[in-house]
Amino acid sequence: MAGTTDAGPGRPRVHEPDVGVSAGRATGGALLFALPLFMTMEVWQLGLSIPRYRLALLVAATVVLVVFLSRLFGAGATGLRRRDYLADAGVALVMAALVAAVAMTVFGVVVPWTDWPGALSVVAFAALPAAVGASFARSQLGAGSRRSETEAYGTEVLLMAAGAVVLAANIAPTEEIVLLAATAGPLLSAVVVVLSLLLMHGFVYRVGFKGQEVEGGPLRAFLLLTTVGYAVALAVSAYLLWTFGRFDGVDASVALARSVVLAVPASLGAAAARLVL
Repeated sequence: MAGTTDAGPGRPRVHEPDVGVSAGRATGGALLFALPLFMTMEVWQLGLSIPRYRLALLVAATVVLVVFLSRLFGAGATGLRRRDYLADAGVALVMAALVAAVAMTVFGVVVPWTDWPGALSVVAFAALPAAVGASFARSQLGAGSRRSETEAYGTEVLLMAAGAVVLAANIAPTEEIVLLAATAGPLLSAVVVVLSLLLMHGFVYRVGFKGQEVEGGPLRAFLLLTTVGYAVALAVSAYLLWTFGRFDGVDASVALARSVVLAVPASLGAAAARLVL
């Protein structure tokens, strides 16, 4: 059963979810964020061919990101102790891996009992958005999130990185990024960058979403949030494309064009993260 925890003098007691509810939230979040990736053919192929060191770096980055989100949000008001937020992160990671493994097995993508190394590679490859989704659902889709209304600027930037990862990871492995970038010359790429900045700024400042930036005026929001958020989204896009082998054998201009294309959804994810997360 769920328990109650005293959050401190003068603060209400917080109802902590039981293990089943917590695991259920993590499962739902993992599916919500990562199901498109589970059903993408390029993921099945790249998961088997990705160099081991790139896969190891991706797994390490996933763990760091989920620990950060758990440290920031957690699943309850008492999770400020290290062992608590590490436990939160562990549950999110385990459930994400389990969801990815079950989904891939049910879809017939992997057969763990005959090729467990290949299955492990594909599951690890697909677990990034699933783990972020599981962490998000354990905290934000239930009671007890610890996040305050205002956060340090560095925290906001890291939140934008998390949002960029969620959307970009589902698209980066696809061939469409390569095809779209192949048709984009320098002028069109510049237009795409401007469009991405305008869309981001609309999310961050102009359209009236809950959680948008309201202090300091549009210029401050553009300089400190929109442009920095786009730079973060572009860096996340470049890292994911490199991980998935989309930069292998191409020159810098092609790599940049592909990053700019992927940065469109990544930048929207970065902007939305401030509103949702």
